[in-house]
Amino acid sequence: MIGVLRTLLLACLIAAALPVPGWGAELARVQKAWKGDLPEIIESHRPIRVLVVYNRTNFFMKEGVIRGLEADMMSAYEKHLASVYKKELVRLVFVPVAINELIPALLDGRGDIAAAGLTVTEERSRQAAFADPYRTGVNEIVVGGPRSPALATAEDLSGRKASVLPGSSYAEHLADLNARLKKQRKKQVRIVNADPYLATEDLLEMTARGMVPYTVADNFLADLWQKVFPRLHLYQEATVHTDGKLAWAVRKDCPELRKSLSEFAATVRQGTLLGNMFFKRYYENDDFVSDPTTQVAVGKLRPMAKLFQKYAKMYDFDWLKVAAMAYQESRFDMNRKSSAGAVGVMQIKPSTAAGPSVGIQDVYTLDNNIHAGVKYLRYLVDNYFSDVDPVAKMDFALAAYNAGPNRIIQVRQRAEAMGLNPNRWFGNCEWAAFDLIGRETTSYVAHVQMYYAAYKGSEEILLKRREAM
Repeated sequence: MIGVLRTLLLACLIAAALPVPGWGAELARVQKAWKGDLPEIIESHRPIRVLVVYNRTNFFMKEGVIRGLEADMMSAYEKHLASVYKKELVRLVFVPVAINELIPALLDGRGDIAAAGLTVTEERSRQAAFADPYRTGVNEIVVGGPRSPALATAEDLSGRKASVLPGSSYAEHLADLNARLKKQRKKQVRIVNADPYLATEDLLEMTARGMVPYTVADNFLADLWQKVFPRLHLYQEATVHTDGKLAWAVRKDCPELRKSLSEFAATVRQGTLLGNMFFKRYYENDDFVSDPTTQVAVGKLRPMAKLFQKYAKMYDFDWLKVAAMAYQESRFDMNRKSSAGAVGVMQIKPSTAAGPSVGIQDVYTLDNNIHAGVKYLRYLVDNYFSDVDPVAKMDFALAAYNAGPNRIIQVRQRAEAMGLNPNRWFGNCEWAAFDLIGRETTSYVAHVQMYYAAYKGSEEILLKRREAM
């Protein structure tokens, strides 16, 4: 058993969590199969669903923040789209899946973009369409452990075991290597399919610890993790694939989305200021990746997680939704104070907390602050939105938490006047809110949902990963 999960924030957040009935209904809005190109997405006010793989460099959580190279680039893409579609609602949501589910989920319509440091391969290109690459010249190299015999070429893997993730480009290219070895009448590589819920970074750690003899990784990823695990041996000349291209994938019937991503890729590809900044942040800063969850972060969030769980259970909420809301409100900063007088992690006004609807004094303590915020959220649901669709109650409560309940009542009235459903938020009242208030409230609700979907999806991945270790 290795300590991979100790480096992941969500392992701290979800350790004591229990499944909450009904949360799947909320995420079903994001994960429900749907297919359409970029114009249809924008016109229907749907979120752009980005399929990602939870690992320690491309997509992960730190202090509740979505981080990683792919996460940062896709967040920049969201801003790019907002600048293009100035009068439209543009939002993005991350959907974590296992590596072998990326392309199937994309083709099934459970996501719109696959963004996971994907190498363009023949097999993938037969199934999906790739945007222009954002990184080129990538070599996939063999990596060995402390007791693994040295290799001069990839063919030296003949007859040896190599562990890779099924569905990865490494597995595809090792299969190509075996085809060549077979023609040469040499023993084939004994390809070991690792559990798909692991990540390449996990396999590199396992290789460094001597748990597997060899694995394969992109050269820049291997270079980075050798700094973290010095016992790794990188065989730069033992390449199973050379001059690879990394790009985002879409369905073949989405030419406009592919075109948009290609245009954006030109602004973040290697050699550009923004692209180099993103890449350096995650693939050259070994201090960052060697401890992506610092002791300060663990100490800060552990008591918060317990309080989120306690009060979410008391008032019948999913605690990860409350955590997502708290992050959106304050970035988990208890010392934050708004110009309007809202304080603490939940950014609640002391006067609101002390009022008859909440009745909690001294919201300058963490316990009382979280208690007051969650209790007020319950008050909003029960007293203002009991008539809306059950799956949308929390959406309206979040909007009211941000803009005030009376303002959201006006939003519902405006939605009805616009011919929209006043009992639904996404695709309906959010559009009326955009018209009446502007982007702030619509962005607030969308971002809470984005973080919640990422938290919840990552929870499932991490629990399965823990079972695989």
